[in-house]
Amino acid sequence: MEYTLRILEIVFPVIALAALGYCWGFWKKLDPKVLAELVLFLLAPAVMFDALARQNIDTRQLIQAITVSLIIHIIPGSIAWVISRAAGIRHRIFIPGILIMNAVSLPYPLALLAFGEEGLSQVVLLSIPNVFITFTAGIYLHGGKNMSTEPFRMPALWAGIAGLVVALAAIPVPRFLLRFTQMTGRGMFPVELFTLGYRLRSIRFSDLKFSLMVAGLRIGLGFATAWVVAYFLALEGTPRAALFLISCSPPAVLNYIFAERYSNEGSLGASVVFTGILMSVVTTPLVLLYLELT
Repeated sequence: MEYTLRILEIVFPVIALAALGYCWGFWKKLDPKVLAELVLFLLAPAVMFDALARQNIDTRQLIQAITVSLIIHIIPGSIAWVISRAAGIRHRIFIPGILIMNAVSLPYPLALLAFGEEGLSQVVLLSIPNVFITFTAGIYLHGGKNMSTEPFRMPALWAGIAGLVVALAAIPVPRFLLRFTQMTGRGMFPVELFTLGYRLRSIRFSDLKFSLMVAGLRIGLGFATAWVVAYFLALEGTPRAALFLISCSPPAVLNYIFAERYSNEGSLGASVVFTGILMSVVTTPLVLLYLELT
C-alpha cells in the first residue's frame, strides 16, 4: 500500500496534466504540432543540458551504464522489430514505443523515494544513453529513412553532448546559465503532457488494443531484459534496482511528440503513451515489491 501511494504521488500530476489538456480542447482549439516543436527546439535542449551539466560523472561508471543501457534498449527493440515484420505491423510508433522508455519523469522521483540519493544517481547514469538513443534512433524510426540527418539538426542532441562534456571535464558553468536552463527545462514535462492530453480527444476506441499491446510489450520485455542483465552481470543492491526502474518504465512521452511531428500518428502515439502511464500505476508497485522480495 505504501508503494502504491508513492506511485500515485508521482503519477497523479502526470494524469492530471493530461486530463487538463483533454478538457482544454472542449474550450479552445490549439495546434499540437506547435507545442511539439516548442518541446523539441527549446524545452528539451534545456532539460538535456541542465540534467547532464549538473552531474559529477565517473568515467568507469559511465562506461558500465552505457553498456547496460544499450542492452536494455537493443533487446526489446530487436524483438519489437521481429514482431513488426512477422505480424506486418506498419504503424511507426510500434518499434520506438517499445524501444524508448520513460527514463526521466517516472524513474527519477521513484528512485529517490524508494532508494534515496544513491538510487537517483544510478538511475541518472542509466538514463544518459537514453537521451542520445531517443534523439537519434527515435527520430529515425518515427520519420523513416528520409530522417537520417534530422537528429543532427536537433538542438537537444547537441545540448546533451555539451552537457556530457561539461560533466566529464568538470567545466564550470556560470550560475546564470544553469538557472536559465533549469527554469526553461521545467516547462518541458507540463507542456508535453498537456499536449498529450489534448491529443487524446482524437483517439479512437479501436486504438486501445494496439496501445495495450505496445505498452504491455514495453513493460514486459523491459522486465525480462532487466532480469537477464542483472543475472548475467551479477548486479545487486541499488544498481540492480535502478536497472529495473529504468527498464520497466512505460513508453516515453517523447514518443508522442515524435509521432506528432514526424509520422502523422499523433493520436495513436498519444493513446500508446497514456495507456503506458496508466499501466505503470499497476506494474510499478509490482516491480518495487519484486525488488524488495528478491
